[in-house]
Amino acid sequence: MIATKADGWLSYITRVMLLAAIYFVAGRIGFMVSAIDPIVSSVWPPSGIALAAMLLMGPRFWPGITIGAFVLNATGSIELVPAMVIAVGNTLEALLAAWLLTAVGFRPSLERLRDVLALVVLGGIASTPVSATVGVTVLAFARAHGIPDWTIWTTWFSGDAIGIVLVTPLILSWAAGPTPRVSRREVIEAGLLATLLIWCAVVLWRGPVSYVYAIFPLTIWAALRFGVRGAAAASLVVTVIAVGYTVSGVGPFATSTPVNNLFSLQTFIGVLAVTNLIIAAVIAERRTVESALQRSRQQHQDIVNYASVGVLQTDLQGKIILANPALARILGYEKAEQLLGLNMADDVYWDHLERRAIVERFDDLGGGGAAEIQWKRKDGSPIWVDVHGRSVRDGATPYFEGFIYDLTSRKQLESQFRQAQKMEAVGRLAGGVAHDFNNLLTVIASCTDFVLSDPTLGEDHREDLTEVKKATDRATVLTRQMVAFGRTQVLRPATINMNDRLTELLPMLKRLFETTIDIRIQAEKDLWSVRADPGQIEQVLLNLAINSRDAMPDGGTLTFTTENSVVDSNPSGVGMYRMNAGEYVLLRVRDTGVGMDEETQRKIFEPFFTTKEVGKGTGLGLATAYGIVKQSGGYIKVRTAPGKGAEFMIYLPRTDALPDTPTLPERNGGGPPSGTILVVEDEAAVRSALERMLIAGGYKVVTAPNGTEALKLFVARHDDIDLLITDLVMPGMGGRDLAVQCSAIRGSLKVIYISGYTRDSLLSPQTFEEGTEFIEKPFRSDAILDRIAQVLQA
Repeated sequence: MIATKADGWLSYITRVMLLAAIYFVAGRIGFMVSAIDPIVSSVWPPSGIALAAMLLMGPRFWPGITIGAFVLNATGSIELVPAMVIAVGNTLEALLAAWLLTAVGFRPSLERLRDVLALVVLGGIASTPVSATVGVTVLAFARAHGIPDWTIWTTWFSGDAIGIVLVTPLILSWAAGPTPRVSRREVIEAGLLATLLIWCAVVLWRGPVSYVYAIFPLTIWAALRFGVRGAAAASLVVTVIAVGYTVSGVGPFATSTPVNNLFSLQTFIGVLAVTNLIIAAVIAERRTVESALQRSRQQHQDIVNYASVGVLQTDLQGKIILANPALARILGYEKAEQLLGLNMADDVYWDHLERRAIVERFDDLGGGGAAEIQWKRKDGSPIWVDVHGRSVRDGATPYFEGFIYDLTSRKQLESQFRQAQKMEAVGRLAGGVAHDFNNLLTVIASCTDFVLSDPTLGEDHREDLTEVKKATDRATVLTRQMVAFGRTQVLRPATINMNDRLTELLPMLKRLFETTIDIRIQAEKDLWSVRADPGQIEQVLLNLAINSRDAMPDGGTLTFTTENSVVDSNPSGVGMYRMNAGEYVLLRVRDTGVGMDEETQRKIFEPFFTTKEVGKGTGLGLATAYGIVKQSGGYIKVRTAPGKGAEFMIYLPRTDALPDTPTLPERNGGGPPSGTILVVEDEAAVRSALERMLIAGGYKVVTAPNGTEALKLFVARHDDIDLLITDLVMPGMGGRDLAVQCSAIRGSLKVIYISGYTRDSLLSPQTFEEGTEFIEKPFRSDAILDRIAQVLQA
């Protein structure tokens, strides 16, 4: 710590003594150009050095000024005490000037006009009377002289002032100004200027005619090209030449009395120095403003160019006068410059009449507004944008400006969401209708079978009822497709390999298709397994294949491709909904048919929508595929264009479970039907028809209209009941809950579920694992009796 303090004091003392030495040398030079008194100089450089030192080094270095001034005066013709008083006056002058300048926010770089004026007024005029007054007072008491005190005071004051405006700017501009970046061209120019300046000054001072003010264009050149540094340096060079010739008795300022010569010389130097400094400061300020303006423009340009939203300006006629790269990307152009000059109404708006309405709307709003507008891209495709704009009409050149946000993706998502909602609503409706219709078909089919089983039935009536039976069968197929679309069917999932499904389906497709259609399978070798209902997946494949066949009336190629796919993110969604990230098995069904336009694509999964002739299609094939895939936890998408065929892509979630191995249940020996069956069905007609079927088949039957009464019956007779047949969805207690509670009472109880659909499957898909017995409505008498016999004998 002591060593650090000692080093600090040593550095301080060294700098103080260096300042004193510089002051002393500058003072000796000043004495050399004394005009009317040996110690009163026409130009006093130490005053400028002292003020620069106080501004740059700080007021604590004042001893350097005092010591330098004292030694300078003491080594002259002044006694010690007066020399010390004069030194104090010199020090006070520098301290006062520095304090005044600091108080007004003076910047040493002198690149502002206010700083130059402050230096001239506060440093050169307001503070120098202190030293002049002290010095003249001391000289008046110390020795006698023949020159009036007022003349000496004026000369002292003006000499110190000129020293400040001449020397201080030179020191400050080089010490506190920005680091110069000098090019080779500027070095050559500065050398040429210095040569011309010296040569012209010499010629002007030695010439027979007084044209010394003709030197100003060269010094102004220095100020314009090299700023404050050039102005101060040029003023100093001219001053040295002017003072030198004047002291030597040469030039225009040596032709009159010493006082007049001194006044003319100091006036010239003062005007020269102040003029150059003012010009340099004005130019510096202008350059600063221009630089700030350029930076502001560049910042504005950067904001516009790098903005993620489109920026637009047009004139009143709609001609684009400003655009940024983001707007170019939105409109499908490579560069923003390609947009300049385009007409908004003709080249950008989808409906050219809409622009006028938008501009009028923004005019009425005053401060601007926002609107969602349909524009078109360079290729003519439509896009939606959100325009936040305003009309500017208070300037010389009215214009329209705005920020453009691309809404195309959002609009597509909204459309997809609305489509998904519509499909969901239609699916619920289809499932509800199918459920009720299945109950009716069950009764119709059962009663038809009962009548047809009567051997006494007339042949005419038998033929009529046979037609009723055929119509019932067709209605059954139709309702099952509606159930599949509504995702209300009961799935029986298994772990399957899509390659195996395609291999099994290929022979059937070849029998169904014309030989003009080439069917190809491109299977991935190590394809992942999926968890889905095998029968329903085959239905999807068959529906897609038939759709492709109908799209290729003149033949073509149908290609099935399987591959493993990893979905990391899906910002735009697939089909009519977003995909969750994960691993999927992707099945592509691609044909070379006629393709579809955008309007058809939006409706292909809607039920009963078909492009076929009346009577040649139900419009449920693709709707069924959509429902099965969605209920299986997958996604379906179509990619097509008119004349370019169609490609359906089905994504099914990967499963790590091993493929299921089908096993046949062991059956007991055959025998006549026997056993007691509890039938639970909330529809009375269905319950009655099923009861008649079972009694006719040789079984004892107990019925209940709902789960609660069925449970009471089972508790009372659980030892007698061998099989429970229950509807899945009933008021109150559902079929699953009933089966669970009954199985808890009698573990060996066998259960068969029946249903037209499961009402809650839209929110929680109704699925059954392998081994669960399920019969879909409507059912035939022989089919349900065979299934009951298999279940009871297993």
